[in-house]
Amino acid sequence: MIKDENLRTYEALTHEAAMDAAERRELTPEQRAGSRRLLAYAHAQLAELERADARRVRCVRPAIQAMQRPSLLERLAEIFRAQPRVVFAHRDFERLSDDDLRSALEDAESMIERMA
Repeated sequence: MIKDENLRTYEALTHEAAMDAAERRELTPEQRAGSRRLLAYAHAQLAELERADARRVRCVRPAIQAMQRPSLLERLAEIFRAQPRVVFAHRDFERLSDDDLRSALEDAESMIERMA
């Protein structure tokens, strides 16, 4: 699954351009083969990125991994109320995905543990 909106848009545009060219029979057999190889390469690269994301998410402790969005947001709010001087690069947590919220909470909890 492609998560980056710009990448998704680019993929849709390139697909449409390729379909238009194929309809006009502008592609030679060699070009079609090259296109298939490039597509296979792109899919392999995207799969590797998704595997890397999945590995990153696994670094989150199981208790945080099991939390739902409202609990994640509330715990982050608790941390920032208890530690008002804590600096995080991103505090607009409402816009983050659940996985990103889990990573942020893991980072915050780890920071608290290191400060103790």
